[in-house]
Amino acid sequence: MYRSRRMWRSALSCAGLVLLMSCAPKQVESPLEKAPPAQIAEARELAEGGDIGAAQNAYEKFIIGHPGTAEADLARLELGLLRVDVGQCPSAVPYLEQAQDSSDRAIALRASLHLGSCQLVLGDPERALLTVGPIAEERFSAEEQTLLWDTAMVASEQTVNGALGLRVLDALSERGSDPPDPQRLWATAELLAQKITVEEAATLYEELRPNALPHAAVAVRLLDHALEMQDAEAVRRTADALRASDVITVPAVTILVARADEFLHGNPYAVGALLPLSGRGREVGRQLLQGMQLAQLEEGGPELAVEDTGGDPVKTESAIDALVGARGVIAVLGPVDSRTTEAAAEAAHRSGVPLLSFSASDAVTSAGDEVFRLMYSPRDELAALVRTARARGLTRFVILYPDHGYGRTMERLFDQEVAAAGGVACEGIAYPPGTKSFVEYVRTVLETTCDVVLLADVADQVALIAPTFAAEGAWSVVDAVLPEHAEREVHFLLPSPSWSPDLLRRADRYLQGAVIALPYYDASESAVSVHFRTAYEARYGKAPQTFAAYGYDAYRMISATLRQGHQTRQALTEALKAGGSVASVTSVGALSSDRVPANPPSVYRVTGDLLQPVD
Repeated sequence: MYRSRRMWRSALSCAGLVLLMSCAPKQVESPLEKAPPAQIAEARELAEGGDIGAAQNAYEKFIIGHPGTAEADLARLELGLLRVDVGQCPSAVPYLEQAQDSSDRAIALRASLHLGSCQLVLGDPERALLTVGPIAEERFSAEEQTLLWDTAMVASEQTVNGALGLRVLDALSERGSDPPDPQRLWATAELLAQKITVEEAATLYEELRPNALPHAAVAVRLLDHALEMQDAEAVRRTADALRASDVITVPAVTILVARADEFLHGNPYAVGALLPLSGRGREVGRQLLQGMQLAQLEEGGPELAVEDTGGDPVKTESAIDALVGARGVIAVLGPVDSRTTEAAAEAAHRSGVPLLSFSASDAVTSAGDEVFRLMYSPRDELAALVRTARARGLTRFVILYPDHGYGRTMERLFDQEVAAAGGVACEGIAYPPGTKSFVEYVRTVLETTCDVVLLADVADQVALIAPTFAAEGAWSVVDAVLPEHAEREVHFLLPSPSWSPDLLRRADRYLQGAVIALPYYDASESAVSVHFRTAYEARYGKAPQTFAAYGYDAYRMISATLRQGHQTRQALTEALKAGGSVASVTSVGALSSDRVPANPPSVYRVTGDLLQPVD
């Protein structure tokens, strides 16, 4: 085990310039070595004279005659070194191991150094590293310091334990001395870094000295992995560490850091479209793509890089990886449904790429700060409808809904929004999906005291429900002017899924005064809406629908923000959160700091055969 390095790093160990020299390790040297006992001095002379056998006998005789003494340890050390010198490492090891335990610190340290060198010679590089690791921060004579470096370097090159090698080299370069060959040290550290797992690299990154070569090698290993995984935070952290290190001038590192910058910034000339172009949602995907393509044609802005999700989360993960990694897009528009959006949102957050989702789920933005919801959620629309009704002094609300997932969700959210607005909610009335006769259910609604009715079904069903209310004497009207035969007034609220362009043609007389939450109105007379419809019809030969409008606005929002100079992924994300607006055909206009539409959905009132905006 390594000696605790905290003792070497304590700021209290060196106070002031006077003591700076004492911070460096003192050279390992024992007083006994300078003035050895006569018998050891005699053994030295025999060895120097070439009489190796007599010298060994003299050392062994002294060891036997002076058990348990530091002097005997010195004899063991020198006998071990003598045997190393004549190529007898196996017989030297026992003497060096015993000398390691000497009470004389210098003898123990030198014994460890030469024992580690022997272990390397005997083909055990890991044991050699374990032996020299605890002494890596010591300072030996110039000859032995070179031996320490050589042992550590060669053992590191040969070991399979990359983490151990990196720790030893880090300790050695920190306190021992400058490496004899910095280029070799860097090459060895790189080699060791390739032998460790990503988990080991993460641990070593926090443990090793910042900016030192072993730490830089670990940073390269982690940066390679982070780029492969498209992990923006890890890329940013490790690239910054390499920029602050001496190896930033190494060509391979310079190129790697440049790759990191390219990944973090993204390509401001490419925007990804992640859409369901096959499978059940392909019609929605096609509309979104056509809106984006029209905007791209008009703006002359970034290229659209398109990937098909097929409505499949697994395919979505591969698709967004391709957009972010291979294509380098600066932002992603899409996907649509909640399952594919969840898969894409995780990848977008990890890679730091702003993602503008067309999912209406409130949970979309929970994946991270880079994920935006461009669509209005059902709650957004219900809140706008209830606020409009309350502004007219209406207080009592009831929902008529199909008994399936969407209907039950709307019933729950509607009750919450009514309560939040200070209204009163009667118990909702559910009917089986696909119902064609609504007399029974309408009569149940009319038995309540609530006169504001949310119709939470598709337009075809609304076209059947509204006349049923009239047949039962309850009419939705403008300015409270009831027909002569009417018995009471009702106030219809419709979320956008309950609307279609031909609903008024089928049931306009029964929907007068009804309030509709409609993010996109296909008959709006605003200049941008007229231009959009005209251009879309000229290009595609038919009128645009809601998703085409969302696609058009989404692309234009990104393009406008890029033109303002926000041309990295992070800068684009922050600018979108700051609410940069665009003249839009939907009511979104801009995104808020919460990464959702900044404006509430537009609300319209049915007046004659038109929809009039509600102020």
